[in-house]
Amino acid sequence: MKQSSEKGPAGMVIALCVLVAVLCNFGGSVTGQRVIADTARETALANALPDQGVFQDYRQLSDPLLVLVNREVPLPEDWGFLPFLVDDEVVDRRMAEDLSQMLCDAEAEGVWLWVASGYRSRERQQALLDQAVQENREAGMGEEEALADALKTLAMPGHSEHETGLAVDFNDVNPGFASTTASSWLKDHAWEYGFVQRYEGDKTDVTGVEEESWHYRYVGKDNAEEMKRLDLCLEEYVLYCKALGNT
Repeated sequence: MKQSSEKGPAGMVIALCVLVAVLCNFGGSVTGQRVIADTARETALANALPDQGVFQDYRQLSDPLLVLVNREVPLPEDWGFLPFLVDDEVVDRRMAEDLSQMLCDAEAEGVWLWVASGYRSRERQQALLDQAVQENREAGMGEEEALADALKTLAMPGHSEHETGLAVDFNDVNPGFASTTASSWLKDHAWEYGFVQRYEGDKTDVTGVEEESWHYRYVGKDNAEEMKRLDLCLEEYVLYCKALGNT
């Protein structure tokens, strides 16, 4: 990630206000309004790359499908989960229709997709982390090294997207999935159903997580389409939305 700069969210707002003031003489026309809107979006996009520490004391957007959970931002204490069963895995009901349709459409095209992992409770996340640490210690690692290595692939309890119910792991949960037909199909079509690959290889510096080709996050169709168009990961997209004045 970039080092912290003096231009935070407040700086973004000031910059946008200045741009609007400069262009105000066009404001009465449709063309002028379009110029202002386009300039605002370009400025917001330029400020979408998170600076280090920008997510400290992060305030979530009102859209629950854009809830941000990462190493800096914990799952909100008041998060509401709506359980729904797909492939014997529990997911949030808000994704149920789109996920079911995506699985059916993939099968119709000869692509086999299944949900290997969905919702996890905090207790389950802790158990998985404890197991990984124990395996690392049995392999000869010290306590700190064992934990650090486990955290390369597992989030701390309270910081896992799986606890939202909006994240799913597909098929074989391993790096080899990236070379499969199923993975290629998801890259081409998942956004049409409201899903985005959460941890892409070229976004590791932003997300802090190495590529996970199997891990997809439901953000809704409109958000997924915009994230694909702008090539933004979730961290970048929420800052983009905030820079546009969304709350």
